[in-house]
Amino acid sequence: MKKQLFHIAALMATALFSHATWAQETIKIGVLQSYSGPSAYQGPTADKTIELFQKLYGSEPGGKKVEFVRRDTTGPNPDVAKRLANELIVREKVRIMIGPEYTPNTLAMASLATEAKIPSIVAGATQGIVGEKSPYYFRTFFTIPQVSRPMAQWAHKNGVKKVVVMVADFAPGHDAESSFSKTFTDLGGTVTSTIRVPLRSPEFSSYMQRIKDAKADAVFVFLPLGELCVQFLKAYSDSGLATSGLKLLGTADITDESHLDATGDTAVGAITSGVYAPALDNPANKKLVEEYERAFGKKDRLNLVNAMIWDSLQVVYAGLEAQRGAPFNPDKFVATLRGRKFDSPRGPFTLDKDNGDIIQNVYIRRVERRNGVLQNVTVETFRDVPTK
Repeated sequence: MKKQLFHIAALMATALFSHATWAQETIKIGVLQSYSGPSAYQGPTADKTIELFQKLYGSEPGGKKVEFVRRDTTGPNPDVAKRLANELIVREKVRIMIGPEYTPNTLAMASLATEAKIPSIVAGATQGIVGEKSPYYFRTFFTIPQVSRPMAQWAHKNGVKKVVVMVADFAPGHDAESSFSKTFTDLGGTVTSTIRVPLRSPEFSSYMQRIKDAKADAVFVFLPLGELCVQFLKAYSDSGLATSGLKLLGTADITDESHLDATGDTAVGAITSGVYAPALDNPANKKLVEEYERAFGKKDRLNLVNAMIWDSLQVVYAGLEAQRGAPFNPDKFVATLRGRKFDSPRGPFTLDKDNGDIIQNVYIRRVERRNGVLQNVTVETFRDVPTK
């Protein structure tokens, strides 16, 4: 009997010791974002979001300490992103990654994430195939077809008959061109011409003339977040197109709050489709806006990147919380999150049970000046839109 009691006591002590060990486990999380280059604001924006999230929800989800290790992708550079991802996995021993933020970067590191079993929360890539490239990928951004189709449907329903399409000349831009054009023409609309512009240092003034020559009712624009959007809107204004009666349509990138103030009233009246805006009216978003302004003030405006990183952290924390009292297991982490529903500042979203992609609301927004501030104001909501 004494032997049996001693054996039980030993087992209990071992279990308690093991639990304590698991509780102290440190999970390194790699953050792949642009801290320099054309989208340099994204890295510091991600850092502020992480700081605020941990202030509100702590730094030990599931009893595990989390430590963030950052790397600068410098923009759409797949070779750089792959090298940095490998460095994070091999040298830094990260167990989870957030990012990277461009489709070419995300595709380049897919094999590394798969081989090393690194769950990766993709908070920036927009091409439709991302979720299928690794069983360890989840997306908290959006796909181009997901936001382009509703834009085409809204445009046709609201009397637009002819559109000229202008996109950045890389895979997501080609996605935007094809998905918008097919939806719009299937509804009976006409695409008068398509224009592709380079990602680096385009001369926008010549493209403005091509838009004028297209003789359309509207221009549909997709450009990645960052300097290109500001450059386009300046050229659009300087060319006289902003006051010509031509409707400006696009994805949310071109009027994102990260640069909206810099564009001035050129953007007023622009209609865009997106998955987040600080003006969204729901409790989770009101709380985020309030807490962000309290922490960082109103000058540094909350924007799409904040929301995407915020939800990436929600996903990470939920996956780790599900493994409380046990060592980190990447396959269980993935299994826990597939099909999971979240309440978010963007509204409700679901991680697809088959490929980890995101099902979410898409909002049609109009830029308006309210209380002296430019805002993306929702005019219509498309609910539970799939990525394809």
